[in-house]
Amino acid sequence: MPDYEIRKPDTEELRTFARAVERGFTEHPSPEALDDFEGFLKRIDNLGAFDGPDIVGTIGAIDFQTNVPGGKLQTGGITIVTVAATHRRRGILTQMMRQILEQRRERGDAITSLATSETPIYGRFGYGISVQRDRYKIARSDAELRPGLDSSGSVRIITLDEAAGILPAIFDAAGADRPGWISRGEHDWEHRLKDPEYDRRGDSALSCALYEDDAGLGGYMLYRRTGDGRKDIRVAEAIAASDEAAAALWRFCFGIDLGEEISAGTRPVDDPLRWMLVDMRKLDMLRHDGIWSRILDVQAVLASRSYSSDGKLSLKIGDDFLGVSNGTFDLEGDADGASCRESSGPADLEMNVADLASIYFGCVRPSVLARAGRIEARSDSALKTADAMFATRKAPWNVIDF
Repeated sequence: MPDYEIRKPDTEELRTFARAVERGFTEHPSPEALDDFEGFLKRIDNLGAFDGPDIVGTIGAIDFQTNVPGGKLQTGGITIVTVAATHRRRGILTQMMRQILEQRRERGDAITSLATSETPIYGRFGYGISVQRDRYKIARSDAELRPGLDSSGSVRIITLDEAAGILPAIFDAAGADRPGWISRGEHDWEHRLKDPEYDRRGDSALSCALYEDDAGLGGYMLYRRTGDGRKDIRVAEAIAASDEAAAALWRFCFGIDLGEEISAGTRPVDDPLRWMLVDMRKLDMLRHDGIWSRILDVQAVLASRSYSSDGKLSLKIGDDFLGVSNGTFDLEGDADGASCRESSGPADLEMNVADLASIYFGCVRPSVLARAGRIEARSDSALKTADAMFATRKAPWNVIDF
């Protein structure tokens, strides 16, 4: 297979690069949409695969922080990954992925994350599922909360201009103790609330409901009307700093006039909403992968979080793609933090770097992956220790796609 030139596009090539990205996602953007997208591309790292003058592959990376138990990790968010249909099966994605991961590692990122449209692709590059999400759908006529879920506050509608100065603080408070939570910067909030008409695809404008009580601002819901006659309600984001706020926002949503079906696509797997309903069977739920993560520095990542139980483990990690995470590592951790060092001794658990990413955020218990044949354990006691150490009080979740 030929080696394609993988490099950052020049300024004069950025419009062509933007069109290559949109073509990869089968989009046909308006000039306004392309202008907005170019502005985004100027703020992130980009690499293009060049076949002569033609851009046949794209990849990019953005900077953000990801919550881990007891701390945060600087993260490279891999995005805009495309390969032209004319250049499939030529190793272009492998070349681009290797180069951008090496760049992020040189920058000091211990981990990278991405969202994927096709799940089989990224495991071979060392990515494992780190965050799962639930999708909801319920008929409004069936959407009824149990008695007793009263709240002391109230819900009011605010404009998106008002929301820009209010929502960030609620967002940060609600996600403060949630593993996997991704920070949202100023430009991210501008994008979240801009709501251009070209992005609505026939749906209504975005609306914002705000919950507040004597304790302050407790939650918000971003939603829009969609479907035939715009009689369905699609919840784009429902963020609550308390269960009382969550119940009040859902009660508001279930009471929107002329609504027929309510849907939400990015809910946490430990969301209490199902248990708040009079009839939980009426809520259609579908679980899907949300974020995949790729560890670039095992020692740094394992030492960056706290652990739910005191324990010591020796972990043998395999990294077939880059090789940078190969090795055996002795981990000692507790609720206050952890230390990790390379080791030459026998391992308690053996796994690849993708599976380490899955247990790291609390997405899945190590014992479950052992039953699936993905982790080899020297003993049952080692698995019990791993389950206890890597457990998290809340399931990993975030609402940001990138």
